[in-house]
Amino acid sequence: MKQYIKGLSVPILWEALFIISCVVLPKKYYIYTNFLFYFGIILFFIQKGSFSLNELKTNIVAGKKFWLPVALTILGLILAFAISYLPEIFFPNLNEGTIGLKRDTWLTLILFSISTIIFPPLAEELFYRKAIINFQSKKILFITTIISMILYALEHSLSWYGILMTMIWAIPFSISYIRTKNIYIPMTAHFIVNLIGNGSSVIITAIHFLR
Repeated sequence: MKQYIKGLSVPILWEALFIISCVVLPKKYYIYTNFLFYFGIILFFIQKGSFSLNELKTNIVAGKKFWLPVALTILGLILAFAISYLPEIFFPNLNEGTIGLKRDTWLTLILFSISTIIFPPLAEELFYRKAIINFQSKKILFITTIISMILYALEHSLSWYGILMTMIWAIPFSISYIRTKNIYIPMTAHFIVNLIGNGSSVIITAIHFLR
């Protein structure tokens, strides 16, 4: 357990610095700090050997065994999104507190594309799921899963509603990883959802720039 805690000290400190930066820096810098946060997390876990491109390729061509749980994870995410936004129907003034990423130049649009489509599936699944969720016992599994959801939420929002909302988003990812013990399943589902959701935003913004 000491080795487990020691292994998480660097990424947790990195997240703490990122959260502090969101409090003290003007919002126009969020696009840069968000990019650096993800980049640092990815570098840390890649150098630890937590990610293998060959393993990802093997999973992708595995057929139904891989893609069925990916599809179920995506369905779970759609349900989680729907549930998380239900309170806003009754309380429209709720503050999500999510970190807005300004994209008013081609540079910031490129950074936005990378840090909302490519980076999150890698950084968040390697950190919040694979590194934090511990299978040592059922009790430890439960506690570390809750911790992973809280840290995931704090990286997205600093308001109570935003934290609750993003913790709900984390549930399908956590269940997917716990049931399959295969990080590439929630990682792939995460990428597909981000590609559809944020990819459409990138295309709309690029069209606006071209005009």
